[in-house]
Amino acid sequence: MALGIFLSISALRRGGALAAVTRTLLAEVWRRGILPVGGGILFVGIGMLPLLVTESTDAGSRIHSLLEYGQGWIAATLLVLSLLMSCGSYCDEVVTGRIRWLVVRPGAKWALLPGKCLGILVALFLLLVPATLFLLLLVGRASEPPVILWNPQAVAVVTPETLKVTDQEVESYLVLQMLEDPQGWGLMEAAEGQRRARSRIERLSRSIPVGSSHDYWFEYPSGLEQGAVISMRPSLGRVHRSQRARLRVQLADAKTEVVIRNGERSSIEIPDSLIEANQFKVGIQFLGAVEEDVRISSVLWNGSDAIELRVPDGTLVSALIRSQLLTWVRCGFIAALGLTVSTFLGMPVATLFVLCFLIAAAGGGFAGSFDTKTAETVADPRSQEPLQVVVDVLARAGDFIIQQLSAWNQHATGARVAAGENVTTAEVFSGLGLIGLLWGGTILLVGIFISARQEHGLGRDR
Repeated sequence: MALGIFLSISALRRGGALAAVTRTLLAEVWRRGILPVGGGILFVGIGMLPLLVTESTDAGSRIHSLLEYGQGWIAATLLVLSLLMSCGSYCDEVVTGRIRWLVVRPGAKWALLPGKCLGILVALFLLLVPATLFLLLLVGRASEPPVILWNPQAVAVVTPETLKVTDQEVESYLVLQMLEDPQGWGLMEAAEGQRRARSRIERLSRSIPVGSSHDYWFEYPSGLEQGAVISMRPSLGRVHRSQRARLRVQLADAKTEVVIRNGERSSIEIPDSLIEANQFKVGIQFLGAVEEDVRISSVLWNGSDAIELRVPDGTLVSALIRSQLLTWVRCGFIAALGLTVSTFLGMPVATLFVLCFLIAAAGGGFAGSFDTKTAETVADPRSQEPLQVVVDVLARAGDFIIQQLSAWNQHATGARVAAGENVTTAEVFSGLGLIGLLWGGTILLVGIFISARQEHGLGRDR
């Protein structure tokens, strides 16, 4: 890491204002100990990961645990470091007055924030690469035989086309439920009632009664390969949690009977006749329980991963590399956000602001910050106080921002890599375009405009 910092600073000695700002930031975060201490914490945490797994577990479970916790630790550490470097760098230079000689070069005011953001990205990349290699080394030692994941294949996951529930079916279901349970369904808000009704109808449409069958269509434009499987995780109900049931699965001309258990995943290999097929149909018939004295009315498919096609696609190493690149892009967005808010906020407030964004983005918003009014809600007299009004406005604004930045959680792919799924190159470019260029670039442009309007020599607005 130290060698990488030295080489980066040496390579940036020639250049304009952008290179000067980038070089200064790299030297500063190293001198202040942010990179050495943060890197030490990062590698110590990765080195302790083998303590989470035991030798008694199988190789697949050990690899899954190491990849899941390892990627989570790397992402959390790098995001926090990007927060500290971005918020601390600008604020510290304004307070100490060092920012005055950073902007003496022609055009330096416009290169100040981009140069700092570039320096943070370089510093994080110099941590990300050895951390990922260290994680791969640990995963390779946990596999049997001890190889570094070049042989295990990742898979592309395809879900079937399901029946769509129409608005008319939802309204009819709501009318019936209100007649049967006016105290329950009648007091719900319209939007909540429609959401619950749609959820129940979709669940019923995904169930197969005893003796009946459903067809599920799959489409894979690249063509099926050898080793593709249909993976199923059915639900038989709580009463029959330990019971077994039988399914008859038809793929092309081949029929196979499968014994399933509640909540446990089963796999059926794709027959040779479907190899290189772009689309095909899976017919599933529910034959009932294995034991004759057990009555199971239907089998349910709960969750989006209940039935899926898993096709070999790339290796886990390539998927891990692409996932780590998406983590790096997300860190770049946090760096841009931290630098922008530091132009008009002090370091403690700017750090708290960005930290609140991370918490809200990971949790899906500021749910619970303001109450949802229903027919039974009693008005709180404090809800009209100025402070409460401000909190409600900020919470709703935060929810709006998180909804607009939904790509943030969509491009958190660590759990998918741990589950053996492939992360495509298209997803990396999508994350770079949405998170890095669109949102990160927009925020950075706002910060550049604010910074250029300030008199850095005096530390106050013109």
